[in-house]
Amino acid sequence: MPPTPWLQILVLLGAGFLLLAKGAGWLVSGSTQVARRLGLSVLFVGLTVVAFGTSAPEIVVSSLAAFRGQGGMSLGNVLGSNVANIGLVLGSCAIVLPRVLETHLSHRELFWLFASVLILGWVISDGAIERIEGAFLLLMFFVFNAHLMITARDHGPPTEALEEKPWPWFWVLVGVVSVSLGAKLTIDGAVAGATRLGIPDQVVGLTVLAVGTSLPELAAGLSSAFKGESEISLGNVVGSNVFNLLAAIGLVAVIRPLTPATFGDRAPALEGAFQEAKTLDLPLVLAFSLAMVLLPRLARERGRTCGFLLLAGYAGYVAWLYVTRG
Repeated sequence: MPPTPWLQILVLLGAGFLLLAKGAGWLVSGSTQVARRLGLSVLFVGLTVVAFGTSAPEIVVSSLAAFRGQGGMSLGNVLGSNVANIGLVLGSCAIVLPRVLETHLSHRELFWLFASVLILGWVISDGAIERIEGAFLLLMFFVFNAHLMITARDHGPPTEALEEKPWPWFWVLVGVVSVSLGAKLTIDGAVAGATRLGIPDQVVGLTVLAVGTSLPELAAGLSSAFKGESEISLGNVVGSNVFNLLAAIGLVAVIRPLTPATFGDRAPALEGAFQEAKTLDLPLVLAFSLAMVLLPRLARERGRTCGFLLLAGYAGYVAWLYVTRG
């Protein structure tokens, strides 16, 4: 089969990224409006409704990648997206609204931020994710949500800063359809481009797909930051990262276990992806999570400075990936 023309690849990526961003925006707007009508708190909306809406691309893209035998891309997309959420998304939001990083996370958010990393690290320690392990990750995700629901009353009602949309459930449906279609176009373009350039699947997942599927988080985070909603920007990143590590990977493994036996002749690539995830990618997710928590304290709560440092760290991370794995 002849390689896909570059113009077609660019059209696929451009259309896919656009649908991902717009679709997640509609999904977030509609879902947030529904949540507000139910009287949920701003932080709860950021940790759940907004986070789940903007994380929809990760779960769709990772599932499609797994179905196509691109296990390394599936795993890399989720881990790379978590790094992008902190370095790119939170860094950009802090530059716009320094208060995003000047507000300390509560013990509840800190616990789940790091617990999700440790739980996934334990699950992938044997170099595979069986269906039962995927179900366990989903169970932990439901426990996370139950904890949030129980403690949601500790926070005040949502503010009125978010944009009103009529027929919110309609926009939720339109957002889901747009995100799903955008995910398919994005992965088609990314796989075709990787094939032409000879770039390993995991590098594509850690960079191109990770940034593409993090665009909704970036759009939602910046929009919230411009409106002065620091809790939504911060909660969106924390909630999205927990969602990615527990729900996205868990659901992928339930649908198609990430094991060498399942991937046949692609097993060596999957094994290599798991090895790099254990030794490099997951520790990097943990390092960026620690930076998000510690930088504001070390920099004496200078949020904009911390934002620039996170962005610089992410730029260095992407450059390092292409030098060492490209």
